[in-house]
Amino acid sequence: MRPTTLELLEELDHVLETQIVPLLPDEHVKARMNVASQIIRAVHNRVRLQGEVLAADNADLVALLARLAGQSDPGGEPAYVSVDSLAERNDVLKAALVAAIDGLDALPEAERSRGDDAINAYLRRQLDRELELTALPVFGDAPADLPLV
Repeated sequence: MRPTTLELLEELDHVLETQIVPLLPDEHVKARMNVASQIIRAVHNRVRLQGEVLAADNADLVALLARLAGQSDPGGEPAYVSVDSLAERNDVLKAALVAAIDGLDALPEAERSRGDDAINAYLRRQLDRELELTALPVFGDAPADLPLV
């Protein structure tokens, strides 16, 4: 799924640094915008590392709690799957879907129709999932009808 969250944050920071901050009218406003840029970088770092840090901490806690309870090796936590790994797997699966779509025309009509229906249902679910990613969150107590600009 492109762009990734990290790519979006990197682009946002780049636009702030190269296109917005240089055009701001005074140093006070520029300083405030630099704080926003620092927050973006902090979020970027958290998104990049949070899963790995939590997975390592969970494994450490499981081992510690087992030791405190007098148990031997608890078997460990499941391996952490990074967003990058999931995205790479998703790209491979989508390429396989394209190949399957290309092969539908060679199938008998009834089988092709069932395949079309299954693919269309998947695409609907995919769009619904991606729509959740594009929804704008509302933070704080601002009314929902408050304009964003």
